[in-house]
Amino acid sequence: MKSKLSKGSRSYVILLAFLISLLMIVASFAMIARYKGTIKDEAERIAQQNIQNAAYNLHGAVEVYKSMAENFGSALLGGSYDDEQDFYVQMHRMSNDTRYGNIVWARSYKRGAEFNVNNDEFNIELELPEITAAIDENKLSCIGVVPDRQFNLSSIAYCVPLPGFEYCDAVLVFYWVREVAAYSPALIDANYANSQLAVFCTPEGEIVRILHADDHIDIVEYGDIYDILRKELNDKLFVDEFRVNIEDGSTEKYAKSLSGHDCVFTTSSVMEDDRVILSAVGYYRADDIYPSGYSILQTILGALLVFFLVLLGLCIFTIVQKIIFKRKHAAITDKNMLLGCPSRAKFEKDGDAIIEKNKATSFAVVVIDINHYNYITEQFGFETTIKILKFLELIYSRNLQLDELYGYGDNGRFLLLLHYRDNRMLEQRIHALCALANQRSGQAADNVLLTLFGGVYTTDKGLTSSVSKMIDLAIEAENATRFPYDFDSFRYYNEMLHSSSVQNDYIEMHMEDALKNKDFKVFYQPKYNIEQKRPDGCDALVRWYNSELDEYMQPDVFMSLFEANRFIIKLDHHVFEQVCQYVNDAIANGLPLYPISINASRVTSSETDFVEFYTAMKKKYNIADGFITIEFTESFAYEDYDKMRDIVSVLHQNGFKCSIDDFGSGFSSYNILKELPMDEIKLDRFFIKQGFSHERDLAVLSSVISLARELHMKVTQEGVEHSGEVELLRGLGCQVIQGYYYSKPLSFIDYAGFLESNHVI
Repeated sequence: MKSKLSKGSRSYVILLAFLISLLMIVASFAMIARYKGTIKDEAERIAQQNIQNAAYNLHGAVEVYKSMAENFGSALLGGSYDDEQDFYVQMHRMSNDTRYGNIVWARSYKRGAEFNVNNDEFNIELELPEITAAIDENKLSCIGVVPDRQFNLSSIAYCVPLPGFEYCDAVLVFYWVREVAAYSPALIDANYANSQLAVFCTPEGEIVRILHADDHIDIVEYGDIYDILRKELNDKLFVDEFRVNIEDGSTEKYAKSLSGHDCVFTTSSVMEDDRVILSAVGYYRADDIYPSGYSILQTILGALLVFFLVLLGLCIFTIVQKIIFKRKHAAITDKNMLLGCPSRAKFEKDGDAIIEKNKATSFAVVVIDINHYNYITEQFGFETTIKILKFLELIYSRNLQLDELYGYGDNGRFLLLLHYRDNRMLEQRIHALCALANQRSGQAADNVLLTLFGGVYTTDKGLTSSVSKMIDLAIEAENATRFPYDFDSFRYYNEMLHSSSVQNDYIEMHMEDALKNKDFKVFYQPKYNIEQKRPDGCDALVRWYNSELDEYMQPDVFMSLFEANRFIIKLDHHVFEQVCQYVNDAIANGLPLYPISINASRVTSSETDFVEFYTAMKKKYNIADGFITIEFTESFAYEDYDKMRDIVSVLHQNGFKCSIDDFGSGFSSYNILKELPMDEIKLDRFFIKQGFSHERDLAVLSSVISLARELHMKVTQEGVEHSGEVELLRGLGCQVIQGYYYSKPLSFIDYAGFLESNHVI
């Protein structure tokens, strides 16, 4: 007899099939990645081999012309001359003899002087140092490429020693470098036709022969290969590294991705006595140089894509079927199948709709539980419990008015949405329902006395518009029940159950008066420059003095609420004016004074008149440029770099410095360093807290400090508390510290005294 899989079993089978398919895709991509690496390696090998072959042929051409230069010297050495003038006449004639190649210039060298074929002395100081060095070595050699800036043509020079010769010690023979580079009969053009670019060039980058160039590359002979590569790649660092290897004569290859293509750059040089004479340079696209390998890869990727699309289609089909099933299931879950009444989900959905439709009407959400429900279930059994629940369901359903609801949660808990005018009328309705349940409970089950308790939330509290949340708050009130056998067993939710709500109400009710009464006090936390061993100013901080409690409230108690209700703008303006007034008074009274940093919240900074207000206040109190630093949070800077950059620019124009506070605690710290021209970064205490690895801690902190200093930013570390931290920061190049090690935040009077005792003249 065949058995069918249950819905749950089918789901597991589908999930298993999906996971297996996913593993197959992951494994396939891993194999493709390895195969692609092999293909890239082979393409790089072919490209390097082509360029090495080109360099080998180029070396052969250099050697051929060296032989012709040597033959020219031997012919001079074996000639018969009447006198020195006759020698130069014959030397001139022989320099035009094509048997020795197309000689551009020939010069003789004797006893420290150099002469051309007309016996005119040549200024040897104009020669390259390599030429005079080769002459001094008295060795047959290719000296290298000699640039001619006048005619924009370069030649390649050979030194041919003539020991014991009467008329000269050596001759210098010059050939056009383009002629030497062109003498490579063994070159196979097919090896370079599939390149983007293949050339012969001098170490300085002058192109002397183009083997092949793709149509999109703007190239001419005698152009600069480095300039061409910079335009093509837009990567100066890469080209500079490439140039170093060419100048060093290294045989190198580089892999680089350009416009979605794997590319290979390779070079090989012709050397003479550790000097680079000429180099071969190639630039290939890997799929051009090794098309068969990449064709196989594309075929595999295509097959995998088809498989993935089929799998995706199956997934979409499964998801659609799931959605259909869930909709059918939702219709079922809207009703409690045992009692035949609305479920909590249905109650919440319908309750939200009723409240939205009757916005002018107040409602109460009431949760009603059966006292000792678990005991009743255990003692009287499942059938009796169901009878009790159906009995209560009948009572509740028959006592509802228009636009009122009931529903069943779980574990004997019913939910009611009732009209609410005042507590007295609501209490009467609940009391009547409870009394009815008590009086008739015997009808449902013998020997069972029902007592009910619960919680109430009324919508006039205005704390939420969600019925789901209202139920939770009513349950919270229910959990506060103290008297389970009288009406007080139903408790109303109130704000005292949520201390944070009470606190927020208190803050909002008193904040305006506190500002008017100047209960917001400015404290100053000194900073110390450990690099210069002197005070480095301070941070202006705000504290709220509560006269009723005779204590200060910390900023984390009220700052988030002030940002939410935008009172922070008034507070930021108040703090800034207090600071400006303090600076003005200190100057007037000849007191010691150091720069001050002031926080600007994201709300204040986003105001259209933000910069205008701060600039006007600075001018009003005649504050010097560069004396005040505005600190912005890292998260605000991250939100909009362009806007932040504009703000910083205008602040700089108006004499303010700018800083990023709590650097490292946000999302994109390095982007901030890159995008914003800040004067200072303040490192979050996170940087000096011990992590799982001391070496990593040092590496991260050191790199951030070094990078900031290279960008000419002052580096301040917050939260420094121990001498060990100070020594660590000093060793890593941090300039300024702030924290309890140096000083806690001080009141105006204490800060003035602190400056008097620590002032450096």
